[in-house]
Amino acid sequence: MKCSRWRIMLKGSRKLAFFVFCLFVLVLPHGARAAAPEAEIKDFIKQIYADSEIQVVFSQLPPALKDNVTLKNISFAKVPDPTGDGICLVGIIGKSGAESSVYVPFKVLVKRTLYMAKRDIGKGEAIHLIDLAVKETYLNGSGGAYPEKIEALLNKTAKKEIHAGEVITKQLLEDQMAVQKGEAVTITVENERLVVQAKGTALDKGRVGDLVRVRSVSGKEVIGKVAGNDAVIVEF
Repeated sequence: MKCSRWRIMLKGSRKLAFFVFCLFVLVLPHGARAAAPEAEIKDFIKQIYADSEIQVVFSQLPPALKDNVTLKNISFAKVPDPTGDGICLVGIIGKSGAESSVYVPFKVLVKRTLYMAKRDIGKGEAIHLIDLAVKETYLNGSGGAYPEKIEALLNKTAKKEIHAGEVITKQLLEDQMAVQKGEAVTITVENERLVVQAKGTALDKGRVGDLVRVRSVSGKEVIGKVAGNDAVIVEF
């Protein structure tokens, strides 16, 4: 089989280059007959998913592809979108030798590992490895709503209550509070020339990157940015 095509580079392991349109083309040898046109089309689609396990599903193949035809070429009329929907443009040679083209809609299902709650997890509660169960399935498109690795769930807290058996999505997670109201913190006061550290008390709670009020041991109240667990930076 002779191929003439542009290579589509993927950003990350499971994302498509959606800005490419009709540049990826498979040209079949002249006169070559495809015993299973759907298999040829599926192989063509899978080439843009560099390292993913996928399934390609056709809602209905055009009748012309079932009539003992020869495939001439395959290209994308629509590159798969985030939901996995796409369209191939397939050039065919009929039994009479007449050439024509047909559009073949398809859907891509990507194999993903999903993480489920093994117990009810309350709002604001930290998520630990023991709280998680693993399930593998096929999802429409890239499955970007779900954490790709288990590390993305650990040390996170539940943004709202998560019930036992519920699949955990990114929207259900948030970073843990690095500073708690009323707790002791290390205040780092710095500028381009000077860095001074002192102990103080947090007057607000916050995550890394949040602005919170803190009070130094001298009683002075300032606003700083949370830099880590019990650490606040004040710039001046």
